[in-house]
Amino acid sequence: MRTRDFIFAITAACLWGGGGVVGVLFGEREGLEPVGIAVWRMGLAGVALLGFLAIVGRLPVRSWTGAMWIRMLVTGALTAAFEYAFFTSVTLASVGLATLIGIGSAPVVVAGYDAVTTRRAPPAKSLLALALSLTGLGLLVGGSVGQGSAVVGGALVALASGVSFAAITIVNRRPIEGLGPMALTGGAFTAGALMLLPFAIGAGTGFPTGAEGWALAIALGVGITAIAYVLFLAALETVPPFVATIITLLEPLLGAVLGAVVLGESLGPLGVIGGALMGAAVLLLRPQRDEPETIH
Repeated sequence: MRTRDFIFAITAACLWGGGGVVGVLFGEREGLEPVGIAVWRMGLAGVALLGFLAIVGRLPVRSWTGAMWIRMLVTGALTAAFEYAFFTSVTLASVGLATLIGIGSAPVVVAGYDAVTTRRAPPAKSLLALALSLTGLGLLVGGSVGQGSAVVGGALVALASGVSFAAITIVNRRPIEGLGPMALTGGAFTAGALMLLPFAIGAGTGFPTGAEGWALAIALGVGITAIAYVLFLAALETVPPFVATIITLLEPLLGAVLGAVVLGESLGPLGVIGGALMGAAVLLLRPQRDEPETIH
């Protein structure tokens, strides 16, 4: 596991944490349903990345193989499923429940998949880090778990989002030669946005209004989402999926901190303790000098 890739994964999680706050501000300003936010987020990210590659002459679409197209379409479908399911679970139950189950279940699903396919349990250090992260996550969002009218339905949909994100990580654990993370992210996000577009239109999604609306949309799609996913998919070159999904648990921590600062939400003493546990888990997973470059 390269230190560079480990830092890429952490940076991606931090950007996603900021994306939650920007997404809330964008959705409230424009009056968008969750699916509308997801389409603008993915669509702008995909178009921006593909456009950049085209400008610099690094978008050889005609030379893309069938395997490349399949990888982009599958990743796009899984990303669309994750976005739609996660934001739907928020509306059915609560942000806390969606975060706890949706984000927290991903490393558990990956660990189970690896245990079944490789017949080996994750290293003890990784399991300890997972325990610390999930405990910290529970303390961080525990105050809002019980809110909402359709808790059971919300929990099931949140679980579906967690499985979808775990699948994204598993599918992309081994890169396809010639398909870089920027092209993969751009193609996948464009495909995912098109898949969700009919649902967004049905929900009355329109164009952002005014300079502020476009600024929030671009910040969410390009400045946060596109960069975060490029870094995360690049990190998977040497960061094992189980470790990567544990690192992504930093997302709700950063989101909670920014929510307290920007939106005036309360973090509370339990949230601070939970954040400390999650930080300790990431420190526990940091690459060691004698660790092999890749342990896939």
